[in-house]
Amino acid sequence: MKDETGRVQTHLATPLLFLFVLQSTFAMGCGMLLSSRLSESTITFEAGELRSNEETSLADLERACRKAVETLGYEEIETTPEPDQVRLTARTVGGEPVELQLNAKGSSRTELRIRVGVLGNEARSRLVLEQIHQSL
Repeated sequence: MKDETGRVQTHLATPLLFLFVLQSTFAMGCGMLLSSRLSESTITFEAGELRSNEETSLADLERACRKAVETLGYEEIETTPEPDQVRLTARTVGGEPVELQLNAKGSSRTELRIRVGVLGNEARSRLVLEQIHQSL
């Protein structure tokens, strides 16, 4: 708004600027908090495979995977252990193949890859991951 001299009134500019800076700071802080949380436990689904980095040892994650397979009623077919990795193969009640690959990335960090079905089923893979998390 202009006053009688033709100049734009600025009595609202300072409070509006303050609110804008406050909102920007809050949004950036929340974004940083969210991104730091996501970096701890990033879960992606790519090429039919659900991938997750877990903050646990290879041995503990293997036990949780076996328990999850049992809880879900899947038939465990084969386990192939190697020094820094484990491959677990199972079959769902409906006969779909389930592959779990565990790769140690350190003493307390393990990469987990889950594929349900030949082409990969994201929803069923997430169900398996949730059951693994409950079994840890």
